[in-house]
Amino acid sequence: MKVSGQSSKQESLLQHAYENQSVEELYQFFENWANDVESTETTEDSPYLTEAYKVFRAFYQPLLSDYKGVSYYKDKPYYIVQGSLWKISEAECIILPHERDSFFVARIRQSSPNDTVYQNETIQLVLKDKRKRPCYGDGFCWPLFTNIPIITLDSAIDFRPAVFFPDKKIVYLTENYKKLLDNFLGEEHMGIGEKKIVQPAHATIKSFDKMGFINNAATIFYGHWGGYWQYETYPEANHIIFNPDMSRALVYFRFKYEGGEVLLEKQNNEWGIVEVKYTWME
Repeated sequence: MKVSGQSSKQESLLQHAYENQSVEELYQFFENWANDVESTETTEDSPYLTEAYKVFRAFYQPLLSDYKGVSYYKDKPYYIVQGSLWKISEAECIILPHERDSFFVARIRQSSPNDTVYQNETIQLVLKDKRKRPCYGDGFCWPLFTNIPIITLDSAIDFRPAVFFPDKKIVYLTENYKKLLDNFLGEEHMGIGEKKIVQPAHATIKSFDKMGFINNAATIFYGHWGGYWQYETYPEANHIIFNPDMSRALVYFRFKYEGGEVLLEKQNNEWGIVEVKYTWME
C-alpha cells in the first residue's frame, strides 16, 4: 500500500526503525518515499523546461570527480534529489572557455571606444587573469563590461527530474519530507565557530546519532551556519541559464558548503559538461 509522506505512518516507521536500529526498516521508509513522490516531467512541459530536465540529467553526476562526491555517496543505496529549482533564464549568449579572451577584448573595446590607452591596458590586465569569467545578470557584475544580460523564463519551479542510476534509487525532497526529517532529526548542535573559529556548525547528541542512522541509506549534512539540515544528494542546481537557441547552458550549483558554475553544450542533440568551476565557499 502506498504510504503518504503527509501521513504519520512514515514518521512512525522512521522512528521505529531508529529505536530498533533497523536498517531494513529504514530502507522501507525510503522505498515508501520513492513510491510516494514521482517525477514532475510530462509531455506537456514548455520547451525550456523540457530542455532544463535534459540539462539536469547531464549535470547531475554525484560521483563525478570534479564534484568531490565519491567519498560521500559511493556506497549509499539512495540519492535524495532536489524537488525544486529557483530559476530558469535566457542569456543574450553563453561564452565557452575558449571564447573568453575574444569576448573580453570585444567588450573592453566597446566600453571605451575613444580611449585606446585604457583599452590596451585593461586588455593586458584581463588576459593575464586566469580567474576571469563572464557575469550573467546585473546583480554583482564588476567590471560592468563582463555583464551578459539575462531574462527570467520561470521561477520557483516544482522540479523533480527523472534521473536514473543502475545501482541507486531516487527519492525527491519535497516540503513534506523535509519537515518530516526536520522533526525526526531535531536541532541539537554546536554553533559555527563555537569550538574552533573555522569549524562549521555541526549536529550533536541525539541529532548527530540520528544523522548517522539516516546515513545508512543516504548521506545528509548539518547546515554550515547552523539551524538547518542539508538533505539533497549534491550537486544541487539552483539556476539554469540557456542561450537563445538552447544549445548551451550554465548551471549555478551547490555542493555541500561550496559551489560554482557548470557549463554545458549540446552536440548531436546530447548535453555534455564542458567545464566545472567552483567560485564560492561558505
